Amino acid sequence: MLRPYIFSSLYRAILIFIIFYGTIANLAAQEELPSIEKQFQINRIQFNGNRAIDSDALIEVILTKETPGAVSQFFYRTLGDKIGSKPEYFDAAIFTEDQLRLIEYYRSNGFFNPSITTNYIIDSSDNRIDLFFNIEEKRRSYIDSILYVGIDTLPSDLSSKVLLNPIIAKGAPYLSSNASSEIARVLDFLWNNGYPAAKYESEKSGAFKFTSTDNFYIKFVFIPGKRYQFGDISVHIDPPRKDVTDELSVRQLDFKPGEIFSREKVISSEGSLNRLGLFESARIDHPAISETTSANIIPIDIYVRPLNRNELSPELLVSDEGGFFNLGAGVGYTNRNFFGDARIFTAHTRIRTQDIHRWNFGNVFHGKGLRDISVKGTIELQFHILQPYFFTRTLSGSWTSTIRAEKQELIILSILRNNIGLSKQFATYTYGFFDWTLERVSPEIIQDTLKAQSILSTLRQEDQRQFNSILTFTLQRDKTNDAFSPSAGFFNSVSLEESGILPKILPGIRSGLPFTQYYKATLLGRWYQDLTRRRFNILAWKLKSGYQNKYGESKYSSVQIPLNRRYFAGGSGSVRGWRARELGAMPAELIQFGGNFIFEGSVEMRINHFQGFGKLWFLRLENLRGVYFLDFGNTWSDIVDFKPKQIAVAAGIGLRYETFFGPFRIDYGFRVYDPAAEAGKQTVFQKIFFRETLKNAVFNFGIGHAF
Repeated sequence: MLRPYIFSSLYRAILIFIIFYGTIANLAAQEELPSIEKQFQINRIQFNGNRAIDSDALIEVILTKETPGAVSQFFYRTLGDKIGSKPEYFDAAIFTEDQLRLIEYYRSNGFFNPSITTNYIIDSSDNRIDLFFNIEEKRRSYIDSILYVGIDTLPSDLSSKVLLNPIIAKGAPYLSSNASSEIARVLDFLWNNGYPAAKYESEKSGAFKFTSTDNFYIKFVFIPGKRYQFGDISVHIDPPRKDVTDELSVRQLDFKPGEIFSREKVISSEGSLNRLGLFESARIDHPAISETTSANIIPIDIYVRPLNRNELSPELLVSDEGGFFNLGAGVGYTNRNFFGDARIFTAHTRIRTQDIHRWNFGNVFHGKGLRDISVKGTIELQFHILQPYFFTRTLSGSWTSTIRAEKQELIILSILRNNIGLSKQFATYTYGFFDWTLERVSPEIIQDTLKAQSILSTLRQEDQRQFNSILTFTLQRDKTNDAFSPSAGFFNSVSLEESGILPKILPGIRSGLPFTQYYKATLLGRWYQDLTRRRFNILAWKLKSGYQNKYGESKYSSVQIPLNRRYFAGGSGSVRGWRARELGAMPAELIQFGGNFIFEGSVEMRINHFQGFGKLWFLRLENLRGVYFLDFGNTWSDIVDFKPKQIAVAAGIGLRYETFFGPFRIDYGFRVYDPAAEAGKQTVFQKIFFRETLKNAVFNFGIGHAF
């Protein structure tokens, strides 16, 4: 940390006397504080004269708080402080200390001679008091010059790089917190560029204030020490296994022997080892580093504990894939280090039901069985091989083969799919994915639905087999701070898809079946912000848009874009006032066939109402979150059909319970604006709330947040 601005012991004594005398005189000049014999609830706290620092920041500095509202106090009296808040009463001693806290806070922000006085207004009839802090900020201190000592001993390329993006700069206001952050930044740079023993000399450094201008001269003194390199690498496998070689661990590292030492590379390499899928735990260690170390070589030790090579396990499936509530079961087999080279082989057989709570079991057991139109679900057999190291550590490959039958209301899709994928890490938070999918889709129309004469032509267009070769490229940037329940950061992705080029060039790969030439682009963004800095109130919002269309010969043919590749709206991950695949800006009977353009978004407020609570039976109450959401969006047959007035809007509330595999989710959404409703009944304000609005409300279930 920087030392206070000091020139001599005499100057320090004079300065302390002036500050003490000025503060005491300041307090003595104020009105006499109210008697503590009578209690006054604090009705309002107001700051006057603060131009550089807003009131929201100042209210966080003081301990005196405004009394809560009557409702919150009622809950406090009846249910305790876990639900409500106690009334806040005026305390003269704390109020006086708050004045000193504000003075200190202003000094830490570059105002070294602020004047802060207080006054109050008492409402004796209501036993309430309004408090006022009157602030005269006066002159702010700026940085006149900065000196870095010790940086000149670095190689010329490093000495210039270390000063490229400083946190503080000449001419900027002096903030002690920024000075501390600059020290941390420089040390971090040194530790990651071969100087793990670098340190900051606080006794020889300081921030020195000029009495004539109140501005600062800052001096940073660093001792880089010796420059180190990575030494020999030793791998320790416990328990030893013949198939798990040292090379599998070494090739995952971001460094090699002889390279410049970097703490950052050690941490990232340890993360890469733990993500490999072979180890229960992986740790990278090295001897303690100090200036007394004779050599400039740091040996590295890797400690890994392999997982079981073979694993057979049952699966309970709960998800909201496709916007439905999916519940199912399966069996999975995993072989880790399949034929060596850290390859992972998995095989799964799964049965999933969709919206099982809406099945007509009377028809299922006494009528048409699983072919009843109320039945939705999938059954699949899948084989997957992951090659985590494909030429380089940042490139992985995969092969997936799937046999799948998918039952929707009117159609059964039989799908044979082979997928070859590549995954590339371009930067710390940026990933790219390339997939080549060969997919044969055989639809079957459920015959009884042909009674619906209005969609006969559409059903017949869907009733044709296809064999498509689909190329997909996806670019993602993920800077969220948690994979399951993010409270800060963002996730952005763009996905481009094309079908038809390869069958056109190589007609032999499609076995004589028709194929579709189409293109598709999807944009997705998610953003998160912790409004309280303690994960109590998290604001999350999402935007998604996508468009697809046929091209070439398919533009003029009856061959459709495969049903499983179209856009659908509604459901637990979309506009939650509608069930999955039940929202669309097209005739009602055609909504189930999806659209070619989608636009939707969501805003959620995730509030931890029970933060700090204990347990209720087996539930940890602080793992519960209340969610308040607003969703909007729709799908259209084509982008030219888009009309803003057709954007549907839903709102609702939900609950989340955090588990080790993500939050379990239940949402209750109702329609705020339904563009497909009859005129005069489109908005929530035009309907009878309980009889009409809540009657059509939808419960949505799932694992994980909606986005």
